[in-house]
Amino acid sequence: MKKLNLIWKQVVKLRRDRDWTQEKLAVELNHAGWHNATRSTVSKIEGGTIHIADFDVLIVAAALKVRHTDLFPPIDWQRPMDETIHRHLPEDIHEISPDSEPKETLCQTIPKSNQ
Repeated sequence: MKKLNLIWKQVVKLRRDRDWTQEKLAVELNHAGWHNATRSTVSKIEGGTIHIADFDVLIVAAALKVRHTDLFPPIDWQRPMDETIHRHLPEDIHEISPDSEPKETLCQTIPKSNQ
């Protein structure tokens, strides 16, 4: 099954560390601002089968009472970022493979126009 978010593994760990059920986390998500969160929502977050927008990461962090950065997997800053992504998402999701040519991204430098 495709993984659609990077925070799933940490959410499972943090919820279990607190000895919370998925229902309890759903209640906390509602209090934090994810007003339609259910046990099914938590299951999808933890299964990685739901996309998590950046603002939703903040709500999940607030519900778990952690920094938003605590929700992401550990990063070895000495290694290329795509290696971290590969460890957590199948390459068919993010379309980056170790042997592929770099694709155009939003982070590329945009040439200045001649005005």
